[in-house]
Amino acid sequence: MKPDLFFLPYGDKEILYAPLKRFVAEVNAGARAAAALRLSGGELSEEQEQTNKILEKYGVFDEADPPELDAEFSPTRVTLFPSDKCNLRCLYCYASAEKGESRLSMPAARAAIDFVIENAKKLGHGMFGVGFHGNGEPFSAAGVIQECCEYTESAAEANGLKFTVSAATNGVMPEAVLDRMLAWITDFNISSDILPDLQNEQRPLADGGPSFERVDATIKRLDAAGVQYGIRATITAKSVGRLREMAEFVKDRYPNCNLLHFEPVFEVGRALKTGQTAPEPETFVREYCRAQAALSGTKIRPVYSGERADSLCCSFCSVCRNGFTVTAEGNVTSCYEICTYRDGRAKRFIYGKFDAETGGFIFDRKVMDALAELTVNNIPYCRDCFCKWNCGGDCVAKTLGLNDVSEHRGSARCVITRALIYRQLLAKLGAVVSETEPVFV
Repeated sequence: MKPDLFFLPYGDKEILYAPLKRFVAEVNAGARAAAALRLSGGELSEEQEQTNKILEKYGVFDEADPPELDAEFSPTRVTLFPSDKCNLRCLYCYASAEKGESRLSMPAARAAIDFVIENAKKLGHGMFGVGFHGNGEPFSAAGVIQECCEYTESAAEANGLKFTVSAATNGVMPEAVLDRMLAWITDFNISSDILPDLQNEQRPLADGGPSFERVDATIKRLDAAGVQYGIRATITAKSVGRLREMAEFVKDRYPNCNLLHFEPVFEVGRALKTGQTAPEPETFVREYCRAQAALSGTKIRPVYSGERADSLCCSFCSVCRNGFTVTAEGNVTSCYEICTYRDGRAKRFIYGKFDAETGGFIFDRKVMDALAELTVNNIPYCRDCFCKWNCGGDCVAKTLGLNDVSEHRGSARCVITRALIYRQLLAKLGAVVSETEPVFV
């Protein structure tokens, strides 16, 4: 098998990128020609042989094993959906969450926690993880979360394991609830559109009232408690021009924020009814880079999910193997966003359910095996993409849905990911690229 080598344009020169070797270098046209002849078995001049000897020192011509999925299904982390009820009516909610009536049963929650504990012990890991998320607001069922945390703590002690507890939330909760949860939860992800006018317009309370002050109070409480947290903003065509403003607002108001996550809206769920649309990829990249520049020199790290030149993977997330999420209805899904059979994509991503009679889970191995085939090495469109081992084929829930891998035709997210990873490679070379001039390859 030929090594994965990519030559990317860079002014009057090129960038040689060998992702599996974590190698990036600036080269001239002669180096490209020498490498191409070496790979094709062509006749080399003495000068070309000398050039390739230099490259050989870095192993760029050596075969390298690509990233693979874990050998077996053995998740050591579970994400629990306590409720499908929500106290906000966000204009772009992927789940169209409202007055949900489902609540996670404690037998299902305990079984899920026990399952990941047993896997951690089997694999010799000293730690397991529990997270709270939802197609509703998790803390609308704060009692369920508290019971789960108490059980997690006691089960960890009984099994001699350490544990982590994290939560994603819209930040609208009573202060007393938050204070109770700080005893267990050490990592929060706050969904917020940050700026007061945007937050109140795009993420109103269920009664239509403003939500900014409620979320602001929660974040300030986390700041005061010294708890690790990040903020995730959903970016629409309307809000994309304000990313730098968002970054500066966070820098000034929430100094202990660790991550500032910007993600383009995905046009599903309530977004289809309210007309929320995704920004143009070129505009998103330009504004994202301006926000990055505004955060330079701070401890706040701007994040876009596909911008990860330092990671190697064959799948964008754990959706293909070991994605273990138990919904409020007791279903098991590999994807946070596909968590109910009302979603047409459910038959591909929901692969199990809690069985109250046995107290365990029933898994559909046929669905699981099919999920394992959705890796980037099986997606023809990605074959010649320089960042395929960095993004892992992107979010298959968004790019594929129910389509076959052969139907993948790329997306606006692909444009964003390629541009941002390319900029990361330039940064590794010490190049300076203006944040106002996106580079697309």
